[in-house]
Amino acid sequence: MMHTVKLLCVVFSCLCAVAWASSDRQPCHSPPLISGTMKVVSTGGHDLASGEFSYDSKANKFRFVEDAAHANKTSHTDVLVHFEEGTLYEIDSKNESCKKETLQFRKHLMEIPPDATHESEIYMGSPSITEQGLRVRVWSGKLPELHAHYSLSITSCGCLPVSGSYYGDKKDLLFSFFGVETEVDDLQVFVPPAYCEGVAFEEAPDDHSFFDLFHD
Repeated sequence: MMHTVKLLCVVFSCLCAVAWASSDRQPCHSPPLISGTMKVVSTGGHDLASGEFSYDSKANKFRFVEDAAHANKTSHTDVLVHFEEGTLYEIDSKNESCKKETLQFRKHLMEIPPDATHESEIYMGSPSITEQGLRVRVWSGKLPELHAHYSLSITSCGCLPVSGSYYGDKKDLLFSFFGVETEVDDLQVFVPPAYCEGVAFEEAPDDHSFFDLFHD
């Protein structure tokens, strides 16, 4: 990730500075396509999920496929979320089966919510070696529907996710992103498999959200 972000900062350093000065510290928008590795842990230090993610910011679609070897878990998480439609697919490619649920709450940590508050801009790394550091903006806000609050760290250049935290009544989660690239190799990851067609929606809680994907 450091190599990718460093290149972005070198190429777009002037543009970033101008945009930051003129944006009045408004939340930036994710690049059209990003992908990489995402790790989720509880605040107690328990590994909850680790795998590859893909995100289409224009269509607001997200795919996460857990590393099969992660934590010796008996279940394997493979989810596709169409946030605009409020649809969550739980995919079992091995058995070619699919569950489909309604996502009542559609906010997530792949984008900075428009009502987020800018907290600070920090430099991660040695100030004396600029090409090896990372400038990050920290945003925070509340999710009143979930009785929760969040914090997001996003690169100043490129608006790429670095880390995030979610603190709610039911759970506390910490997100880390690695090797983030501004591309997705195969756009088919955002298309439900054929065996998901015709599958009926299953009942889900009224507050069902992106954050319920990750549990012990």
